[in-house]
Amino acid sequence: MSKKILFIFLVSFFIVGCANKKLGNLYYKEKNYYLAYKNLEPFAKKGFPKEAYKVAKLIYEEKVQKPPYIERKYALIAYKNGILKSSIIIADSYYKENNYKQALKWYDLSKFGYFNLKDFKNYIDIITKIDSFKIQKQHLNKLNKYAKQSNNPKLLTMLAKFYLKDSLYKNIKLGISYLIKAHIQNYYPATVYLGIFYIKNGQEEKGYKLLKQVAYKDKWAAYYLGNYLYNEMVKNEKLMNYGCSSSKFRAPKEFFYKKLKIYKFNDLFSRKNVIKAYNLSYKLGLKKAIYKIIRLDIEDNTFENSLTTYSKMDLNEVVSFLKSQKDIESKLILAKIYEKYLYLNSYKKAKEIYLWYKNINNVLAIWHLYQYEKRFENKVNFEYLDYLTKEKFTPAIIEKAYQEIIIGKDIENNKKILEYYVKQNNILALNYMGSLYSKEIFLPKSKSVDFYYKACSLEKKPFYIPSEDLKIANFYNDYLKMQTKYLTINYYYSQMNNRVAELSIAKFYKQNCEYNKLKNWLEKLYKQNDFNGKEYYYIMILKRFIDDKNKFKEAIDYLKNRDDIVSNITLGDIYANGFNVEVNPKIAEKYYMNALELGYKQAINKLISMYESLNINNIYYKKIIYLYKLAIKYNLKDSKYKFAKFLYQNGKKYQALKILKKAKITPKIRYLLYVITGKIKYIKGVDSNFGYLLYAKALNLQNKNPKKALYYTFRAMLCNTPNTPKLSYILMEKINSSKIIKRIYEKAKKAPKCYIN
Repeated sequence: MSKKILFIFLVSFFIVGCANKKLGNLYYKEKNYYLAYKNLEPFAKKGFPKEAYKVAKLIYEEKVQKPPYIERKYALIAYKNGILKSSIIIADSYYKENNYKQALKWYDLSKFGYFNLKDFKNYIDIITKIDSFKIQKQHLNKLNKYAKQSNNPKLLTMLAKFYLKDSLYKNIKLGISYLIKAHIQNYYPATVYLGIFYIKNGQEEKGYKLLKQVAYKDKWAAYYLGNYLYNEMVKNEKLMNYGCSSSKFRAPKEFFYKKLKIYKFNDLFSRKNVIKAYNLSYKLGLKKAIYKIIRLDIEDNTFENSLTTYSKMDLNEVVSFLKSQKDIESKLILAKIYEKYLYLNSYKKAKEIYLWYKNINNVLAIWHLYQYEKRFENKVNFEYLDYLTKEKFTPAIIEKAYQEIIIGKDIENNKKILEYYVKQNNILALNYMGSLYSKEIFLPKSKSVDFYYKACSLEKKPFYIPSEDLKIANFYNDYLKMQTKYLTINYYYSQMNNRVAELSIAKFYKQNCEYNKLKNWLEKLYKQNDFNGKEYYYIMILKRFIDDKNKFKEAIDYLKNRDDIVSNITLGDIYANGFNVEVNPKIAEKYYMNALELGYKQAINKLISMYESLNINNIYYKKIIYLYKLAIKYNLKDSKYKFAKFLYQNGKKYQALKILKKAKITPKIRYLLYVITGKIKYIKGVDSNFGYLLYAKALNLQNKNPKKALYYTFRAMLCNTPNTPKLSYILMEKINSSKIIKRIYEKAKKAPKCYIN
């Protein structure tokens, strides 16, 4: 009886056990992982290889929650019982544990045929961590051999990326050969990577052809296709503007034709090619592509200059869209919009974004903050520039060199820095060198335009390059006296809604005493909430060039609230000169000193000028002496010359000479030394473009050499030096030949333009 019971028990056990195994496999197939594990785990423990492998996979793939690395126990059972692929689980488990030695051992016990892409990546990572280069090479050779035999496009592409990135194992030839093999098999990720690689490495045409094949189904292919098309467009536009030809014109029509031709090409090519590619990329899921489109809207100012924008959104819609995004790039684009479109009244939010960005990229954030403060707070923050220079940030190195030259610091070394970057065709350096020649910190002034032309020829969107074109316009006006060309360029940019051009036109009409036109242009800028335009509008009201007494208090309050250099200088001028207020030197000094504290050293000259005009009976003599010494301390231009001149005019001849003899010899210094001492040596044999010195040379030569004297007289006369007309009449009578006189006059006109201040 007992034997019968035992037999029934054993039979029922095996029937039940078999049913549980089948049930476990069924649950595994149906992805009911909890019940699959519950039913299969007892068999795995007992050494059933297939069940052990499945249990190991369930734990390894985290389908069930178990202690870490326990999967190795079951995978080992499976491996010992003939399931070789279970070694992959053991290897990957050791890899997760950073036990690379054991991981490599188990990968080597397996076959590459069992590997998935993740296993191959892990395998390569382990190989790169081995100390022995010889062993590394053996494993890589083994892997390369398998890759070539298997011809698996995914593996070939992964290996290609490994060999093409910058590392000790870089092998461009091998990497490209793998990508080409995968591309031939129509594996489009390989085509994308190969196309992008070609574009990035100077084979744009090759890359373009590849990306064009797959752009319709790959977001990155479409994106890089857009980049390629954009660069091709820029290349063509540069050719259309070769040598800055658009700004070299004879008549206004010619200038407008050249610019609008490039503009129309840009608009048409952008919409039909570039934007089309980026839109496709965005539709395929790449958010970066819509950001690229919005940046192009800002770059080409389609919000103001076109009926339809590239992004198909107006400015407010773009702002709303960007606000709804949570990534870094959307915030940076918002900051750019806030800074550019001031009528949104949100420019201060840009600074908030840059302060937030410091935690992400401190270098770029500081650079943005520097530019923001320079523009909106009239502040040159040398602490920022010092930090960025230490970080070897090129734009800041150039900026620091320029700003230090402006304040007279280490001029020679800083000039060498700018010259180095000019040779590198750096646009910022070219513009700054042009500016320094234009300001006559370096001479001759005429050289400035050469730098602007060079920068202009390098710019990527020559239909809209105000940073160069408007400076070229200023050169036409200030140096060549070509007002038509000056206005032509500025009117073009005013039509492109450029506020700087609009302000330049307003200032032109102020200089030419056309105050109604001045008012019209400034009112336009006032309505657009342009800071510089609004500020200048108020200044013109306060200085009575615009007659609007109702806005006088509003103007004063606005400038007081601005509290920047320009506003403080303006308020100082108002109280120093008595524009609609009583002259009050104490209040004027307060505002000038505010400007000085903000870094505007030339405020000292304003104070000197004010106190000299009020210096009746020498009541401000000591203050003026103090201010001149301060000007010399700050190395202000011509400060020693002006101080010596002041002393000489106040009977302090020897003190004046003492200062002049310590000063660097310039035409002005020579002239004053000649005036004080009467010694011919100071003006003899020296050419100059200083009007008074030219006049002194003419006086000295009038009897010895009337022709040469007339040449110097004409040069001095061309810059309105006093007494020159009378001397020229005397000399012309002596020469008494209209042909000779005309020839001398033409020669004088070709000489460097002189100055008298």
